[in-house]
Amino acid sequence: MGVQQSYSLTNDDEIQIIKVQDLLNEYENKKILKIVHEKMDKGYPYFVVDLSPIDYMNSVGLNFLISIKNKSEQLGGKMAVAHASKKIMDLMEMTKLKPLFYLEPTVPEAIGRLKSE
Repeated sequence: MGVQQSYSLTNDDEIQIIKVQDLLNEYENKKILKIVHEKMDKGYPYFVVDLSPIDYMNSVGLNFLISIKNKSEQLGGKMAVAHASKKIMDLMEMTKLKPLFYLEPTVPEAIGRLKSE
């Protein structure tokens, strides 16, 4: 039995799309962040984080999103979040982080948002 990949990375032109399976495991998040940061360092600072497989996340997941957002903006890019569940939206609202993110219902809309900014 193979190990399930904790993320998938695709792209739409210069925008990278990372679909994450779980944001509760800090160790896994650090591995994914390393790959994301390497991609950004190679000249791809635009990211969409697809949360469609995830219903819930905690502060570890919030830190993951903040890390991608901050690195992206440092490099002149932007980051958007797609498919955030109601529980994730509630968590962002509660922590007052919601205004920091471009939150879109779908990946195509998130890509469109980044391309229009």
